[in-house]
Amino acid sequence: MGKELNSVSVEHTICPDIYHPAVARDGLLTRLRIPGGVLDTSQCLAIDHLLATTGLEYIQVTNRANLQLRALTGHIPTEVLIKLTDCGLAASNSAVDGIRNIMMSPTAGIDAQELIDIRPLAQAWHEYLSHHPELGILSTKFSVGFDGGGSVGIINRPNDITLLAVSDREFDLYLGIGDRGSAPLPVGVKLGLDECIPMLAAIAQSYRSGIELLGGDIRRKPRLRDIIRHWGLTGFSEIVQLEFTGSSHFIFKNLPISPISPPSPIPHIGVHRQSQSDRYYLGVVLLLGRWNRNQIEGLAEIAERYGNGTIRLTPWQNIILPDIQGIDLERVQALITDLDLIHTANHPSSLLRACAGSTGCKFGATYTQRDAIDLSNYLATKYKLDLPLSIHFSGCDRSCAQHDRADITLWGDDKSPDQSGHYRISIEGVPAAFERELSDLYSPAQVPIAIGKSIDAYHYQRLNLQESFRAFISRQSLSQLQQIFNVV
Repeated sequence: MGKELNSVSVEHTICPDIYHPAVARDGLLTRLRIPGGVLDTSQCLAIDHLLATTGLEYIQVTNRANLQLRALTGHIPTEVLIKLTDCGLAASNSAVDGIRNIMMSPTAGIDAQELIDIRPLAQAWHEYLSHHPELGILSTKFSVGFDGGGSVGIINRPNDITLLAVSDREFDLYLGIGDRGSAPLPVGVKLGLDECIPMLAAIAQSYRSGIELLGGDIRRKPRLRDIIRHWGLTGFSEIVQLEFTGSSHFIFKNLPISPISPPSPIPHIGVHRQSQSDRYYLGVVLLLGRWNRNQIEGLAEIAERYGNGTIRLTPWQNIILPDIQGIDLERVQALITDLDLIHTANHPSSLLRACAGSTGCKFGATYTQRDAIDLSNYLATKYKLDLPLSIHFSGCDRSCAQHDRADITLWGDDKSPDQSGHYRISIEGVPAAFERELSDLYSPAQVPIAIGKSIDAYHYQRLNLQESFRAFISRQSLSQLQQIFNVV
């Protein structure tokens, strides 16, 4: 059994795991790493027990398809940690719990468009990490993604390494060699199925060697991109070649590529036909990723009775219920509605994201979670969106909750005349020359009005029903934009 939480120093941890919590403004913060984002019903019941024991109202799905607990007032009891370990929610070896950050396409194995079912690869990598505690030296942010090439991809998620299926037997290797929060880039290496785990192992072990050589304090271990930059991409590939157990020879190289268009984050919301006959998956919205005990119990019961007994977490802080028969769809949708959950992509909360804000983070200038919920409630009572609209609340300029550019981003700012928390509104599609002219500060009470006005203008003035919000914004003049977002 791993170390009990109250015997672990927490003050140096910046990316916590279940054995090593971090201190935040609102209490202790810890995370459950969920390899591949897949939970079974017994694990859901263990999470429900965890919430009951800690007295918390909800657990949050993160943008890495893991689970997060905030505002813990005490340490998790040893017997609860044992229960979490026994059902696979915590690593039996505490040294590697923090690096079990494995992401995969949330529709793996059920996506009619996927090229390869990557679930066996994700499981194999999980087992490799579990048997190599020496990799505990890696940054707790180290993450590997598996993308099967289907309709719900994760290639644009900011993982350190991503394997993207390009045929039914081959993957392209992507590495996180760009700036913080950017998507990984292809490095010109193709891998067969039997070469994927050896390549991941070689990169991870080379990364470990780099950390041991370069050092780094306990708070700021070098990231993989730091190690690569130290040796250069070609030099790092030569080191990886020495660790690689396969027979292929390769050289990592920068490729002249066009940026990949980010996949829409909402194709998984609602009802979708699976690759299996008469089977459907249902994507369900969790407001700000919050999942309360009643909803955990309810969805676990639905998954057990009408699905295959599993629930999938997504990197967009929502969940998927797979393997629902067509005859049961209406019943399942009604049960989800009874749990006060949404299962339509055009609901105002479907693409709403918010960081912890000033309640839980020292950098936050605004109460982002509260203000985001207020906005969702306001929009839900006044608007029915026919196209999804992405809105992101960030308490500062770090953009922790969502690295992608949203249609509307609200940046927390404490520079208002009365020093209270206000927001700057950033609109994707606004020409750069106009941005400074649109840099007014909005109080939390003004935000819903401003965004509501922009939705009204979009609905009544767009060219046609297919014109996106971003396209509509991009063709507005400065005076039109000022009128749209003026709340005085």
